[in-house]
Amino acid sequence: MEDRSEFGDQSIGATAFTGYGRPSRTFASGRVCTEPGCDTKLSIYNDDEYCCLHLSPSTPRLRGKKIA
Repeated sequence: MEDRSEFGDQSIGATAFTGYGRPSRTFASGRVCTEPGCDTKLSIYNDDEYCCLHLSPSTPRLRGKKIA
């Protein structure tokens, strides 16, 4: 073990990390993709009406610059 007496009797106060932050937002269970003919069950964490295959692609904004 190292001798740390050169730092004196100072310590840093902190709170323990518990890993329990704000819970994830959830939506109704049992939802199905709105696309006609698609029976994909949506996750309770998916806030969209469509599954990933039928969701319209969107253009992200990067650092405040409009791409399209």
